[in-house]
Amino acid sequence: MNENEFARYVALYNSGNFRHVVDDYYHENIRIDIYGVNFTRGALDTLQWLQNSHDGLIETMLVDDLRISANGRDVYARVRERLVALEVVKRLASGPLVPGQVRTTTFHAHFLVKDGRFVRIALDLPKEPLPQLDRPVAPATARELRQGPPMISPDIEGDAWVVDDPAQWIAARPQSDWLSPN
Repeated sequence: MNENEFARYVALYNSGNFRHVVDDYYHENIRIDIYGVNFTRGALDTLQWLQNSHDGLIETMLVDDLRISANGRDVYARVRERLVALEVVKRLASGPLVPGQVRTTTFHAHFLVKDGRFVRIALDLPKEPLPQLDRPVAPATARELRQGPPMISPDIEGDAWVVDDPAQWIAARPQSDWLSPN
């Protein structure tokens, strides 16, 4: 995996075409873990989960920091997931959403690559900086692209930890223009 391949992955993921995401980027034995809980095992299970979990909402993945190992086997990213609810959505790891609600959650993602495809994706809430790798993305390749001010989500049923906090945002590594949706 390299920067350009990862950029194409993010663009395809943001398009919502999850059939092509799974076919083009996920290993047949893909496993997705969110906050330490296994959500999917295998390509078909992952496709069904992606389609079901995105029903009634729009998700945009925004990458603030990206590090790829020299051999391309490990990809670490600091990601903001921006969710816009089109209807009531109750099946999210970050808690329920009501129509029109926007939630931005920041997390660390570790993508493990096998045979040129992601075989494991682990998402965790940020607790520390991303690990230093032997080939970090050059800051000169990125320019600042903000989607407006941070969106604040109301506290729903006591899930205060899902409220977007501008202090979570990383300013040191702005998002590259090739990672923006549309």
